[in-house]
Amino acid sequence: MTDRIIEVHSDGGGGSGALTVLAVVFGLIVVLAALYFTGVLRRGPAKHEIDININKPGVVLQLR
Repeated sequence: MTDRIIEVHSDGGGGSGALTVLAVVFGLIVVLAALYFTGVLRRGPAKHEIDININKPGVVLQLR
C-alpha cells in the first residue's frame, strides 16, 4: 500500500474571524447602551417630580 501525502494550505484568516466577532459584539453593546440611556429600555418614567407648595395648606379649616 502506498502512502499519500496530503498538504493543507490555509490563508491565515483565523484572526480576521475573531476580529469580526469582537466588532459585532462591541457594536451590540454600543447599540444597547444607546437604547438604555435614551430611555427606550427603561421601565416607567425616568424622573419623579413631586410638587410641594409650603404656602398652601393641605387641610382647610373653616371656622364659623
